[in-house]
This record gives sequence, C-alpha cells and structure tokens, in this order.
Amino acid sequence: MNIQTNMILITGATSGIGLSLTKEYLANGWTVIGLGRNIGKLQKLQKQYPGTLVIAKCDLRSKESIKNTFEAILSKFKLLNHFIFNAGIYTTHNFDELSEEVVEETMNVNLISIYRCLLHIRDRIKEPSKSLIAIVSSVAGYRGLPKSIVYGPTKAALINLAESLKIETLKYNVNVKLICPGFVDTPATKVNSFKMPYLISSEKASKIIINKINKKGFEISFPFPFNFIMKFARIIPYGYYFKKTSKLVDK
Repeated sequence: MNIQTNMILITGATSGIGLSLTKEYLANGWTVIGLGRNIGKLQKLQKQYPGTLVIAKCDLRSKESIKNTFEAILSKFKLLNHFIFNAGIYTTHNFDELSEEVVEETMNVNLISIYRCLLHIRDRIKEPSKSLIAIVSSVAGYRGLPKSIVYGPTKAALINLAESLKIETLKYNVNVKLICPGFVDTPATKVNSFKMPYLISSEKASKIIINKINKKGFEISFPFPFNFIMKFARIIPYGYYFKKTSKLVDK
C-alpha cells in the first residue's frame, strides 16, 4: 500500500472506542493502521475495508511486540505522523481484591505501553509536517474513586503525561490531544454492575473525538454534564470528598 496521506495509527482497533474511531476515519476517506492483540478480529475487520485498512498484531503487554510492530510500520510508512493511543484495560477492583498480577498487567497496557510507543515515534513527530498524538485517558483519572484502585491511577498518569508532552512538543507544532471520556458503552464497561450515569455509545464518542481532534484546545472531555461533575470534584476539599464518595462504597 502506497497511500500515506491522511493516514492514522490507532491502537485497540478491534473493540469499543478504538473500533468506532477506525470505522469513522475509514468512512471519512482516511487510511487507518489498526493495531490489536486479536489477529482474527483484525482480519475480519480488514475484509470489510480492503485497501484502506492496514492491520498489525501488537501485544501492548510486550516490549518486544511493540518494538517489532512500530519498527516495521514506521519503516514502511515514512509519512505516518498521526497516532491515537486508545488501547487499555478497564478493571474494577477494590483494595481487598487487589493482586500483583492485576496491577502489573493494567500498568503495562494502560501506561507503560504508551511510553514505549512514544519512544518509537519520538523522531517522527519532530519532522516539519504537523503531527498528532492523541492519548485516551478517562474522567476516572480526575480523582480517586472506589473500585478504581488500579485503573484510576493509570488514567491520572496519562493526564499528567499528556500535559507534559504538550508542553515539550510545542516547539515542534505537535497537536497533542488528551481525550477523557466518561462512561461509554463498550465490551469493557459491560462488567459494571451499577447504573452508569450519562452512558453514551462508542459511535457517538468517536464522532465527538473526530469532530474536535483537529480543532483548537487540548482536552476532549465528554459527555456533559458528567465530565463537568467530575472536573468539579477535583476542587472539592478532601474531607468532604471522602465523606461523599465513601457512601458509594457502602452502596
């Protein structure tokens, strides 16, 4: 495939927001490089979009898999400089359920893999043409929440990472976007046993993201008013915040 204009790489392209973003970009005439761990799902998806969807198996838990995948892709597609790092593991664990295995896997996929990917594209984004780096975090990263003792900290770290990255890449004219969704109806969130407030579809989430990703501004946060409530929670004094959120644990 020689098409390299309007090309974007998306991790976690086989389900949820990543899948919807992949389909939306393809519908808008883009060539998408879709990364995922399940090659069967990738191949099934590629059959629907012959010629415009490039697929690559990549296990974000593995340093070697990331290295091999990005070296191959970047060597083949010399002009690729648009990246959406979307893949992640959604876990709902409390302190009593915590295990070292859960911590290690969630940290590897949600956080460490992003750093590894960034190291491989660092030189590519410094080139003159405007690059895009979009990092999908979550409103769960705004403040500590019950049942989010592993997931929440990874998303909080991604917010901080995106902020630092934005500052450091201003001189290269890189479009760094922080994406913080609320509850989105995906296979991952179906594990929740509680009613998810302001739940939206992954298709609607992807349309919001694509509509805003090339506009001014740093953060894409949705849906309103849930994102506003979560942002407001960041400025509530600790004593009051802990008292209110502890009631969620009882429920």
